[in-house]
Amino acid sequence: MNDNRTEGRIVPPRPIQTGAHRARPNDAGPLRPVDPARLASVRAAHARAAGTQRPAGAQPGPQARRGGTDPDSTVYMSAAATRRAAARPGAAPAAPAAPARRAQRAAGPDATARMAAVRPSAGDGLPPVDAGTAFGGDAEEPRPGGRRGLKIALAAAAGVLVVGYIAGAVAFSNIYYPGTSIAGVDVSLTGAGEAADRIEASVGAYTLKVSGLGFDWTYEPEAGTFTVDAQAEADAVLGANEALIWPVRLIGNLVSGGSDSATDPSALSVTYDEAAFEEALGAAIDQFNADRPGTFDAAGAYDEEAGMFTVARARASQKLGRDAVISAAKQAAASAETSLELDDSMYEPLAGGASDEELQAACDAANEIIGVNVDLKMGGTVVATLDGKTMTQWITFDENLDPTLNSEGLAAWIRQLAAAQLDTVGTERSYTRPDGKVVNVSGGTYGWISDEAALAELIQQAVANKQTGEIEIPTKQTAAAYHGAGGRDWGAYVDIDISEQHVRYYDANDNLLWESGCITGNPNEGNDTPTGIYSINNLERDVALVGKKDPATGEPEYVSYVDYWMSFIGSAIGLHDADWQASSSFSDPTAYTWTGSHGCVNLPPDKAAELFGILQVGDCVIVHN
Repeated sequence: MNDNRTEGRIVPPRPIQTGAHRARPNDAGPLRPVDPARLASVRAAHARAAGTQRPAGAQPGPQARRGGTDPDSTVYMSAAATRRAAARPGAAPAAPAAPARRAQRAAGPDATARMAAVRPSAGDGLPPVDAGTAFGGDAEEPRPGGRRGLKIALAAAAGVLVVGYIAGAVAFSNIYYPGTSIAGVDVSLTGAGEAADRIEASVGAYTLKVSGLGFDWTYEPEAGTFTVDAQAEADAVLGANEALIWPVRLIGNLVSGGSDSATDPSALSVTYDEAAFEEALGAAIDQFNADRPGTFDAAGAYDEEAGMFTVARARASQKLGRDAVISAAKQAAASAETSLELDDSMYEPLAGGASDEELQAACDAANEIIGVNVDLKMGGTVVATLDGKTMTQWITFDENLDPTLNSEGLAAWIRQLAAAQLDTVGTERSYTRPDGKVVNVSGGTYGWISDEAALAELIQQAVANKQTGEIEIPTKQTAAAYHGAGGRDWGAYVDIDISEQHVRYYDANDNLLWESGCITGNPNEGNDTPTGIYSINNLERDVALVGKKDPATGEPEYVSYVDYWMSFIGSAIGLHDADWQASSSFSDPTAYTWTGSHGCVNLPPDKAAELFGILQVGDCVIVHN
């Protein structure tokens, strides 16, 4: 680039030629000449302002002679430049071109003022011209060639996209999208033939595992009984590839992790023994449900480890829906899926389909009831514990899932407890006599009898108050001790051995204090002495024993006068002296069979007197063989 500067003055650029000379490419429209006389006047004014006017008669310098800066040279302005200059009414005059600005700065502010003073005006007949515009200082307009390049680039890119789209459409007309599976076999980016081979290889070893919710079952069909038309399925899935929208399908698969939803499992043509399948799976479900009540109740909802009612424990009581599981498993087999995970939808509805929130509210209310924790005692011995686990038997939930304490259930529990553990009267009890004989005896009136109604009331009060501690079981009758069902519950006792025809009296520590031969009731006349465990209910002297009335005479069958009366079965049966019996008969174990009593136990008079002085009312009497 030429630097059109001379020391201390502005040198105009090379003049623009007319005629055959080329116009500037960025000037739109034809060039028109500027009147040389007027231009010379303007230049002279500029020169005077800058202090660089050539003296009269002086020759132009070398630069001017070369034609580059001759002030008389013809100068042309393009029509575009002229229009741009004229289109700025009221605008500040354009800044001088770079050489002019440097000259102005060198000449100082006075030169700038002088130059402004001699600028042409509209009266001169010339358009306003600033140095930058007239001599190449104005910015150029965009070149048409740049827009053509952009269009070409866009057209090339569009061509590439079209070719890529067509190639993708052709490709995905013949291969599967990534993530595509048929009959559980991954066939991504393979053709129909290879996919069919893979499917056949997989189906040959087909199994279906059904699991979840604690259930586990595997279907293993016999060889050759489970088949799939592999080629037909491969062709059908490939035919549904929608190759014309392959970019959408491909991006969708990649974004979703490669799971293609275009495969329709219901379209598979699978053949297997459905009847055998249903029978085997149904049997497994029935076995699974056998220990599950399938209802929302206290027993099923109570978590023994947690000591409270929980929703999780309640849900564990749900039964699997037989039909729902079989239907889902058949769908899985029909699509040759290899696994089926069961979820909560496979359960039968619990409590009418109640939500977990509703079940939790019911559990919370039930937990408020079971705050009691007491030990039930009988004769100082703990016979039962009343806690949450025990109380679940008496809690019921109504149709609104509100829990209540079932009084009937409580009464039934107490009745069962009394029969099994509390009440010993009449139950079989065993003991070993000090001489070594083992005795098993039942019946009688001696032992414990609980007050069930009073116990139920105490339990209800304990529940209401969330009581902890101990409750002594109220009784209607007590015994000397409590050692559980079947155990010895007496202290001192009279042992009447019918088979030996002998009577013994032991204290509470099994010390033998008294004994004697005896004569019991005559079995041959229907007067057996009743066996069982009784207690002395009366001790009386000088008593007349009156028998039942004879229907024929209306008189008592007998009247016997005794000195010592020790009754143990009402006032009818007891021990007493019998002076009418021969002394030898008391030592004959068979005498009772021919000279036996009406049911009482006959004693020698002296022995009866001794025993009467030892016994106390309430002492136990055991009659056995």
